[in-house]
Amino acid sequence: MSKINPLFFALGIPVVVIVILLAIVIPRGGKYADLSPFSVDAYRKDWAAMQGNAYRFDCQVDQQLSYVAGKGRVLAVKPTDASRGAGRVPLFIPISAGDTFEVGQRFKCKIRVSRDLLVVEDLERF
Repeated sequence: MSKINPLFFALGIPVVVIVILLAIVIPRGGKYADLSPFSVDAYRKDWAAMQGNAYRFDCQVDQQLSYVAGKGRVLAVKPTDASRGAGRVPLFIPISAGDTFEVGQRFKCKIRVSRDLLVVEDLERF
């Protein structure tokens, strides 16, 4: 039998470990990857056509507009991706989300267009 060069192990094993770790760590779109991205411009143009649909929305808190104890809060948010439109839109977050929100905080969420209101069904911070 031929002997395997020790340099192969010295360089090969770390490379394999790094590739495996990158495959595990690199995000594959998150848990909302199967949803269509929400477009602020499309919403402003014709929200009725989007009614009842669920979307993925990556946004940043700009201002809290309202809070009703036992119901939830309405935040003014703006998209983190400029290609999805510009400006702020109101977002209703039910009390079940249970977190506090600060200006500048970013999160990914699953939203549903319900009449002329954007309702958060699930969210995660990033």
